Amino acid sequence: MSSKVFSKGEIQQRVQQGYIDRLALRLRKMRKLLIDRDWESLKLETHHLVESAENFGFDELAQEAKRTQSLLALKALSRSRIDPEAKVALENLFKVLDQFLAQRPDSH
Repeated sequence: MSSKVFSKGEIQQRVQQGYIDRLALRLRKMRKLLIDRDWESLKLETHHLVESAENFGFDELAQEAKRTQSLLALKALSRSRIDPEAKVALENLFKVLDQFLAQRPDSH
């Protein structure tokens, strides 16, 4: 029984594709968190998105996530209402994520 040995490039590509596949799930989760006004979880998800996008070299995605993360950190957010600025920032981030995923046909 022989097992295939993958090159470093193949391993990186597979890890990166796994990350991209999970982004679609993260986006759905974040949209639900916005509807639920779960600001703390949104802050955490945005933080993870910043770190992971930076690690994989997706600079535009990382920058948009950083902008959103910074705005969420400054806001006094409440479950009783959706802050208009926070909503716009998150919707912009979601748009960037949608565009990012649309450019990668294997991500759905």
